[in-house]
Amino acid sequence: MSVRRYLTLVFVCIVFLPLAVASYVVRGVVVSESSRRAEESLLPALDTAIGLYNERADAVDEGVRAAVSTAKFARLLRNGNQDTLTGYLQRRIVGIEPIDFLIALDEGSNPLAWAQKTPDFVPDVDTPSAEQILQEGETGMGFHRTRKIAVRLPGRDVLGYVIGGFWIDQDLLAVTARGETDLSVAQQGRVIASTLPLENGVEMDVSFGEPFESHLEEAVTARARRLGGRLEIIASRPTAPEDDLARRVLIGMVLLLLIALPVMSYLASKLAAKITEPLEVLSDGARAITQGDWSHRIPVEANNEVGRLAGSFNDMTATLEKTFTELRTSRDQLSESRDQLHRAIRRVGEVLRSRYDIKEVFDAIINTAADAIDSDAAILWTFTPTREELIPAVAVGIKMSELDRLKIGEGVAGFVGERGRTALIDGQARGQRTARGEPQLPIAMAVPLRSDDRIRGVIASYRAEGSAPFSEEDLETVIFLAEQGGVAMENVGLHEEAQRLSLTDGLTGTFNRRYFQMQFRQVLATAQRFERPFSVLMMDLDHFKLVNDNYGHQRGDALLIEFVQRTTRLLREVDTFARYGGEEFICLLAETDTEGAVTTAEKIREAIKAEGYGSLGEPPINLTVSIGVATYGEHGDNYNDLVEAADRALYRAKQGGRDRVAVAGEGPSSLKIAT
Repeated sequence: MSVRRYLTLVFVCIVFLPLAVASYVVRGVVVSESSRRAEESLLPALDTAIGLYNERADAVDEGVRAAVSTAKFARLLRNGNQDTLTGYLQRRIVGIEPIDFLIALDEGSNPLAWAQKTPDFVPDVDTPSAEQILQEGETGMGFHRTRKIAVRLPGRDVLGYVIGGFWIDQDLLAVTARGETDLSVAQQGRVIASTLPLENGVEMDVSFGEPFESHLEEAVTARARRLGGRLEIIASRPTAPEDDLARRVLIGMVLLLLIALPVMSYLASKLAAKITEPLEVLSDGARAITQGDWSHRIPVEANNEVGRLAGSFNDMTATLEKTFTELRTSRDQLSESRDQLHRAIRRVGEVLRSRYDIKEVFDAIINTAADAIDSDAAILWTFTPTREELIPAVAVGIKMSELDRLKIGEGVAGFVGERGRTALIDGQARGQRTARGEPQLPIAMAVPLRSDDRIRGVIASYRAEGSAPFSEEDLETVIFLAEQGGVAMENVGLHEEAQRLSLTDGLTGTFNRRYFQMQFRQVLATAQRFERPFSVLMMDLDHFKLVNDNYGHQRGDALLIEFVQRTTRLLREVDTFARYGGEEFICLLAETDTEGAVTTAEKIREAIKAEGYGSLGEPPINLTVSIGVATYGEHGDNYNDLVEAADRALYRAKQGGRDRVAVAGEGPSSLKIAT
């Protein structure tokens, strides 16, 4: 292929490929943004529908009382004539919002009569009977009802009861449906009412929290929330508009590229011809020189880039022989330097590409540093959770088993970790020396590794005795790598923050059991390697079921949140606190023995019962907590054993009277489960 054709192809690719990529990216952004906005529009529809449902649920009790709070109804109920009662109830529900049905009961709670407005359910869904409404809870299959309301005449005992309510049907949903957003109500996945014209009930898999794909006569994107009882309310939009938008954007981009291709090809061909014509003249001169004609000169016809190139070419001819000799001498040195530079550049790129994996970031930094400055050993030191010591995270040129942890301020790495300044040791001065836990090499250099304006570790390099000391150029190279590493660590931190959202409890905001298990593996590995203790606390709120029974689950949820807040304030940053399940919580105390764990547990126990729980205006609720303690090495050496030991200690605390701390292995081992 000629240079002209090659340049033409290169110019076309330089322009066409970025344009094609940009077109693809624009299409993806447009479609993604359209889908995101469609999904976000579902939440307001759900909020509005649930708000309307709650308004009607709050108003229905008052409406029922207004409909039947007459002496005439009481007398009719006392007489017990079904037809008369039915007629009276039918007249009362007309025009009264939000009442759709009324049921009259005798003093034994047996139905006497009932009247209803016809609900608008999916065609194959039957209207609930009076008996079904009475049997189910306040929210049932397509309805919400009141509790029994007593009916009596002045000075008399209860004559009977009345129950009223409203239908959760298409009429209710249509009030809040907007635009392309449709609303449906389902019972355990089966649609019973919808603003869509469904011919029969549709079975669908319902997910809560995140949008999900389903099918309601057509493909839809939906969000769902629980409404009460076994009912779910679902907001949905058809996916067809997004698919059509993606198709139209793609067609437009393809047409643009087809039009641009011939135009770019023509312009690239002209540009290539303009460049290659003077290059042919230079090529003839170079051919003459390669044949040994050192007297050949290239004519300089213009004072432009090509003319200056021709003049430089002529100057080169006069000194070419001398240059050949110098090149032979330095060829090997340049080759080695070039290889080192290429490796350093490649590793820096690897750091940026692997910014979501902290281990790969550390490996790339330390390997690049070792190659770039030709060190005999290189180590990346990181802080322990308490930041009182440094431990080796990655090492090159030395085995990890030959290293030990360093106290802050000890040795070259400890000095930099404490002061946050660089250090250069030439091996001859009487000042700073390497510590026992570092490589026993006299020449050293250390640079702090910063991320988010905080020292996260130390990059230390070492050379053997007799080697050249590290230079200022070496120091600048490692500082550059440390800066790039800090950026990569910040990216890792952002990624880990996104992951954290999937590792927290949705109610209390604290970590969940999955995160606790992940942290346990890391703490266990550190404890096994450096023979350090740690402890597990298993906690359970005493008699918490009575709180839910007496005050309701909403009040119980608020108490769980306040319990987490009180407990978290008593823990250190290095400790891990998580919801284990229900009213059970678990805590991982890093580098804490049994005595320290019991002290922490007692602080938590005292803080929990110190004052009542509740917001302003609510009656305070007094709570206590029982805590079981287990310590690594004493009560187990793996996850299952330690958690089981802490759990047995918890139940021993329960059996012993609650509101106490029990240590694993103390007291009887066969216990009955207490709540």
